[in-house]
This record gives sequence, structure tokens and C-alpha cells, in this order.
Amino acid sequence: MHLFAKSATLLAAAALVGACSSLTPFTKLDGSDPAALSKMNGSWTVVNTGGTKVEGMNPPATIVFDTGSRSVSGFDGCNDFKGSYSFDRGLMKANVAGTRRACTNDMARTISARISDLFSQGAEVVDTSFMGASVLMLKNANGDVRMGSTSELQKK
Repeated sequence: MHLFAKSATLLAAAALVGACSSLTPFTKLDGSDPAALSKMNGSWTVVNTGGTKVEGMNPPATIVFDTGSRSVSGFDGCNDFKGSYSFDRGLMKANVAGTRRACTNDMARTISARISDLFSQGAEVVDTSFMGASVLMLKNANGDVRMGSTSELQKK
């Protein structure tokens, strides 16, 4: 499947998480179930934030979770980061350090700020799949990022 078609499928699934969560099979990952937590393991590419489709970012913003070591790393659109994460009362929080490069792209700046807020303030983690596409959403009262599996997005 072409990257555009796969991105469109993931975007549709991400929209359904927010709009039709009662109709779409989803799992809230709260850190209490290791089997469920394994669903967030791996590399995730941001495809939507705050209801806006993410387009034209090269390289794309990605978050990589290693559930075995509870580590997180990635690229937030502006800067590389790495650190660790934990769950507290059902919310995932991450303690990360990163580069401090200037960010000239508006969408990248938005994603960078949103990921920083989600990591520092805590985020609900929701996993779902729709039409064979995996979607992981991080959300709190200030916003969300919806991500597709990087490996699924790279398949043609």
C-alpha cells in the first residue's frame, strides 16, 4: 500500500479513537498489565496532533518506546530526546533530556511543545487498531498526538 494510503488509513483510525471510542476496540494502557503495555513497544510516527493531520515533515516526528527497559527516545520534530518513562495513577510521564536546536517549522514546533507537555504533565495512553493499522494516542487536557506504527507506515 502506498505511504499516502497507509497514512490516510492511520489518520482515519486516529480520528475514530477520539470520535467513536465506544465503537472502536481500544485499550487504555495504564502500566498495570505487561501484556497490554507491550502494545506500545516500538517506533511510532506522529500522524495527527490536535485534530490536524501532520504532513510534510522530513524527518517525521517519532517516539520509540522500549517497554522492557521503560525507556523512551525519538525526534519531536525539532530535537532528539531520550530518557525513561513510568506510569503514575494511570498516566504515563517521561523524564527526558534532549538537544536544543532551533525549530523553524510551525508544525514541528507545535508537535515538539505538545510532546514535551504530554511527557511532563502526564498522558493517557490509548492503543487501537482499525482496518489492520495500529494507532497509539497520547492525550491529556492540553492536547494529543496520534501515532501510527513506523514500520506499518513504511510498508508499501
